[in-house]
Amino acid sequence: MGMDLSSLAIYLWFEPLLTRFQAHLNAETLCRDSAHDLSHSLRVARLAHRICGAEGADGDVAVAAALLHDLVWVPKNHEDSPRTAEMSAEKAPGLCAGLPKLDEKSVRIAECIGTHSFSGGGVAASLEARIVQDADRLEALGAIGLARVFATGASFGAALWHSGDPWAQARELDDKAFSLDHFEKKLLKLAAGMNTAAARELAVSRQQVLLGYLAALKDELG
Repeated sequence: MGMDLSSLAIYLWFEPLLTRFQAHLNAETLCRDSAHDLSHSLRVARLAHRICGAEGADGDVAVAAALLHDLVWVPKNHEDSPRTAEMSAEKAPGLCAGLPKLDEKSVRIAECIGTHSFSGGGVAASLEARIVQDADRLEALGAIGLARVFATGASFGAALWHSGDPWAQARELDDKAFSLDHFEKKLLKLAAGMNTAAARELAVSRQQVLLGYLAALKDELG
């Protein structure tokens, strides 16, 4: 899978929960885009674990919720897309059932999942929920975020950018039609909205990657 998961091996429930999650993914009828695959969920879980260590949070709750945050997925241009966090939260306790430490924490895990989404407008009440939100948003920044934004747009037929007005100087932003519009509409707002000090620190360099890319693109487009 191309990433070091050794930090997550400290959780006794990690391997069995991962096995259940993989079975869930294998049973899905929709083919996920590459920005919301298993690798994405594992990276978010690893980020959540890292932030938990800095913030003194309950890793069982935050990391399990981060792993399962995209339990339900539909394309970003689907009418149900804003509801996927809520739908994932409803299914998460079933995957946690019977696993050490997770069974009794499944309600808290579901609460974290239900409030993590940017498009869903969720308000994260607990520290663990704020960490899940931060970890998922960090994944939308930096080099990985760059790859993911264009992969997501391509999955539902969005153009890279508007050929006549790429920077939306004389039109409304439309990130369902043009992937570049997603930077202004969402991505560039994420760093300032991080909940935790650890995530804010990580977001600084990742934000610079996005800004550097946009500066280079502006120069190349002339």
